[in-house]
Amino acid sequence: MNWRVLGMEDVEAIYRLHIAATDAVGRPDFIRPETLEFFVKMLSGAGIIVGVHDLHGLLAYGVLQWDLSIEEDPRPALQLTEADSLAKLAGASVRPGTWGSGLHRRMIDWRREEARARGFRHLYATSAPGNERSWTNLIEEGLQIRSIRQQYGGHLRYVMATDLEDTRPWSCQVSWCDVNDIAGQNTMLAQGLVGFAWENREGRRMICYGRRQP
Repeated sequence: MNWRVLGMEDVEAIYRLHIAATDAVGRPDFIRPETLEFFVKMLSGAGIIVGVHDLHGLLAYGVLQWDLSIEEDPRPALQLTEADSLAKLAGASVRPGTWGSGLHRRMIDWRREEARARGFRHLYATSAPGNERSWTNLIEEGLQIRSIRQQYGGHLRYVMATDLEDTRPWSCQVSWCDVNDIAGQNTMLAQGLVGFAWENREGRRMICYGRRQP
């Protein structure tokens, strides 16, 4: 497989893969459909797109965005200021039929390292509570649930973020909440806790809320 930063010559392949992946999920409330113009914008300086090819073409891609609109900028929710450097994991797609191979997590990891190399301290993403493949991978790759808000036409989204320079361990004083219990999670978030781990309990996805040690 050939990993690289993608260019404008790849934009049609990126868009085709995006459509194939979103059609396979079939839930626009889970994954926001993007336009071809969005990917052109990213490749024109608003961010970068990383990807991997195999013998059949583009296998997976991930977007790292730093030109953020007012709607996209979560600094107030994250208690950050305009001076805090921030980039977004702005979507990724993996070719249907290869899901479960670890490529989505690899895309998160690669973009995190790209963000660090480019001088960004804070990284964030959004993920629908119902899209467990997305938010579980983001938690596994070090992002935490910081807030829950309606976005992209009124759909619920976790706002997930990480401080790339903060390596403090998590407190052992934690609370667990079912992913479907949005009210319970909002209560924990209002107490200053964040969702930093998860586990499967007999088919129920449970999220662990806590805070970092001083």
